[in-house]
Amino acid sequence: MNSLTKPDSIQGFKNVTIREPTDEEFEFFRSLVLTELGLNWVGDKKYLLYARLQRRLQSLKLTTFRDYHDYLQNQNNSDELQKLFNAVTTTKTGFYREKQHFDFLREKIFPEMKELMFCKRKKLRFWSAGCSCGEEPFNLAIEAHDYFGPKLTSGGGLRILASDVNTAVLESAEKGQYTFEHVSTVPKELRDRYFESSPSLQKGNYLIKSNIRKLIQFRHFNLMASEYPIATKFQLIFCRNVLYYLSSERREQLLNRLVSHLDEQGWLVLGITESGYRLNGMQKLSYCIYQKNNGNNTGRNRNNC
Repeated sequence: MNSLTKPDSIQGFKNVTIREPTDEEFEFFRSLVLTELGLNWVGDKKYLLYARLQRRLQSLKLTTFRDYHDYLQNQNNSDELQKLFNAVTTTKTGFYREKQHFDFLREKIFPEMKELMFCKRKKLRFWSAGCSCGEEPFNLAIEAHDYFGPKLTSGGGLRILASDVNTAVLESAEKGQYTFEHVSTVPKELRDRYFESSPSLQKGNYLIKSNIRKLIQFRHFNLMASEYPIATKFQLIFCRNVLYYLSSERREQLLNRLVSHLDEQGWLVLGITESGYRLNGMQKLSYCIYQKNNGNNTGRNRNNC
């Protein structure tokens, strides 16, 4: 291929045969995703590189990963790096995934948050870090609205930041539309209350109602960035099933930064399998849920309004 600029057409790209990456080619991409995304491709992960990026090469009519490497180096193709990020990031999610966390929210965390709102007149700020297609932040919004009621969650009483490095999943999340298969894990009572279907939607699809959608701000940024464009302190941060894919060094960096963005006595929720971490200034409660300690306090004084 003589030129590694954007092709005029990708018709017939499925017929392009992609060669498997060499050791040298794999090492370049392994280093790239580690540096930019913190992803830890240890061992022989050539199959993963091939599976995740094959369609990108096909769409560009490139046949080798060396060609793709050169394509990425061309300044005229700067937008391709984001497409690579979209291709290599894992986006598995779902409503009420790891339901134990949502049970704990209702039973333990939300009652304490209610005191914050009444006693300290605090507004609630949540962050879904690595929100994927939006099920998690919408799930948080539904649970909070159902527990606290519309008076407490409207008018700025609750805001949820939902962020991801993957622009494709964010575009999907902002629509707030899901198939019945996706919403089948939502209890029918909540599904009837917070979702709607209409002739304008694709048959069988459900739309999150506007009063829930407006509680969430979707933003694109990378958790591995040197600085976060966030000034808010959050009472609750969900960062589930993200650490699993990161190198040990990047895990520690990310955890420390998440803790620094927690409000006093705020909660950090990790994935069920993401256990074994000791976080400075944090008390482990249950199911990989941690609460921030301040001084010698290990819990909230429920009588101190």
